Amino acid sequence: MRFAKTGVPTLLLLHPNIAYTLELSALLKPLAGTTQTTLALVVLLLPLLAFALLYGWGKHLARKGDWLGIGSTGVIFALSLYLFSQTWDTATFHSRIIWFSFPSNYVADFTAGVRLDNLTVLMLLIVTFVSLLVQVFSVGYMKGDAGYSRYFAYLSLFTFSMLGIVLVDNLLLLFMFWELVGLSSYLLIGFWYQRPAAVAASKKAFLVNRVGDIGLLLGLFAFYTYFRTFDLEALRTLVGAGEWSNGIFSLSYTLNGQPWLVELSPVFLTLAGLGLFMGCVGKSAQFPLQVWLPDAMQGPTPVSSLIHAATMVAAGVYLLARCYPFFTVDALTVIAVIGAITALLGAIAALTQYDIKAVLAFSTISQLGYMVMGMGTGAHDASLFHLTTHAFFKAALFLNAGIIIHAMHRGLHHAHLPGDADPQDIRNMGGLRRAMPLTFYTYLLAAAALVGLPLFSGFLSKDAILSGSWAWAQTMSAANGNSLYYIVPVIGFVVVLLTAYYMGRHLWFIFFGSFRLPFDVQSLRFSVRQEVERVMLLPVVLLAILSLGIFFSLNPLAFSGSWVMRGIGIEVLTPKSTLLADRLVQAVAAQDAANDTAHLVIGILSALLGVAGIALAVGRYRNRGGALLLQEMPQGALARLSYHHFYLDAVYNRTLVQPTIWLARMLYRLDKRVIDYTLEYASKWLVVFAKIVKWFDHWVVDGSVWLIGALSKVLGSIGRNLQNGKVQSYYAYSLFGFILIILYIMLN
Repeated sequence: MRFAKTGVPTLLLLHPNIAYTLELSALLKPLAGTTQTTLALVVLLLPLLAFALLYGWGKHLARKGDWLGIGSTGVIFALSLYLFSQTWDTATFHSRIIWFSFPSNYVADFTAGVRLDNLTVLMLLIVTFVSLLVQVFSVGYMKGDAGYSRYFAYLSLFTFSMLGIVLVDNLLLLFMFWELVGLSSYLLIGFWYQRPAAVAASKKAFLVNRVGDIGLLLGLFAFYTYFRTFDLEALRTLVGAGEWSNGIFSLSYTLNGQPWLVELSPVFLTLAGLGLFMGCVGKSAQFPLQVWLPDAMQGPTPVSSLIHAATMVAAGVYLLARCYPFFTVDALTVIAVIGAITALLGAIAALTQYDIKAVLAFSTISQLGYMVMGMGTGAHDASLFHLTTHAFFKAALFLNAGIIIHAMHRGLHHAHLPGDADPQDIRNMGGLRRAMPLTFYTYLLAAAALVGLPLFSGFLSKDAILSGSWAWAQTMSAANGNSLYYIVPVIGFVVVLLTAYYMGRHLWFIFFGSFRLPFDVQSLRFSVRQEVERVMLLPVVLLAILSLGIFFSLNPLAFSGSWVMRGIGIEVLTPKSTLLADRLVQAVAAQDAANDTAHLVIGILSALLGVAGIALAVGRYRNRGGALLLQEMPQGALARLSYHHFYLDAVYNRTLVQPTIWLARMLYRLDKRVIDYTLEYASKWLVVFAKIVKWFDHWVVDGSVWLIGALSKVLGSIGRNLQNGKVQSYYAYSLFGFILIILYIMLN
């Protein structure tokens, strides 16, 4: 690794047979604003204004200000639709200003800007649309809650934070909004702070995410150290202009007229890229930091929908997409493996859960693993496609779960059952399709999309990832002569089967068989003629409809015709630049394009696996009576391992949390019993010593000075009396002296 100032006055860079001079300062020059970027700033700032008003005066507004939060989100959704129409496959808008600068030739100006491209406007639509539906749903779900206005304020803050991540054009600002998302999730997960479980879950989410953010911060500054900018467009240009020579990445550029030469080893670039990926590991709940996401369901169910489906967890995958040019082949391999492991562990953990939201939470972990696996295997567009489809069907599932939980609370309240009956335990449900048919059908549509059945959106995006990972395995195996790479796509197929099984089990427990609590299932309805509040029903119906594949591809059986995938391909988002793993990505794309037969086989196989998983679940539970399902418990070591999420929490508690607490206690005792004790008694002895010094100063030092002064005074008085000017005194003194002399002579 080398980073040095060169003495070459003009530096030429060779990039796709073109010679040019790269001046970093020119790359960071301010850009003119446009109407589109101005509207984007309005989209960003409007939720912040709503948050400030709701948090400060929400309690004093009509309906406690819910209309303000919903209205502001509705406006930014409308503006996002307009920006989408102006940008998608049409143009890219980018405005930038100089944020601040240092008086040095060795530091580039720090810029701040807004960039609108296909990925940005797609994410704007997802975030604002799902946020709007969640807020509308919350009007019914959170009705009567003591923190109603505070809840809508936090939702607005969350929306503002996520929109900031989407819109900004540099890593430093992205990191700031990234941390704001972490703060917002902490506030929302712990919204019911009176509950110890909610407080513990919010702290856990916050701290686990900080672990990943440390890696993100290190990766961010690693790139800044050598490329001298946080600007994503400038970084992509610099990385694309570099060359590989003898296994070393070298780049020459000028900064404020000063020429610089950068030489980096592949290991450093890999570690720096994995540092950025660590941010995704924390935020998108990847192994081994996925333990916070299941506990995040302690917040209100609409919050779970917002966090699990559309915003927070999607931020990690979005980060990978924005930083895709900065990942080496080795980094992408690690990303693919981590994604596959996460997908498998999440699916296995979901097999034995009984909490209705826990099943969906582990499902989210598994699906996020799919997305990350797609990123690592070069299926960049397929991963973002799955992010898009997943946002809608998972939001529908969580909001439907909220309707069911709401209904169970209502039924338990009317039946006056003891408080130990858990309204979220699917073992207490059953037969709900008869009392809540609309909820059943919307849940069924979203679940079919999650499983990946044909004609549904999940089928398209999931098969795109599976096809991309299969082409990646073919490419890597051919290049390295190692068939172990096929483990990644094989895990993907296994997860398809497991997903179908746990969702089939989930649906059976909730909607089929007989109701398993001792009261009429019809009491779950909002009224005799209405199964649920209309304000809660509308969002889930819209989201369930958007789970159909026809909205994402005119041919709902082939992902290749998807307008989403065409618009978010890596060649569209990063034109005229070279990726660090450019050869791998191109080779995988070429292999995938040649796999026409493989695409057909993968589609048929995934559909068959989905049907098989559902059939296995139905076959296992269809003959079990209500009493058996009510007492269902995990049996066997593997089932308990799945139920307890592989005891990861226990392992972390034993190896990390408890040693940290023990160390903290030891340091506390050291501080209290040694340092404080020493300081306390040292101060006491210091007081004693000070008093001794005071006594010595008063009686010895001051006394000696006083004695000398007194003696001087006495002697002076004696001398003064001897010289009084009287003749008879002098005669007496002379006589006295003469007598003394006579006595001395006589005695001697």
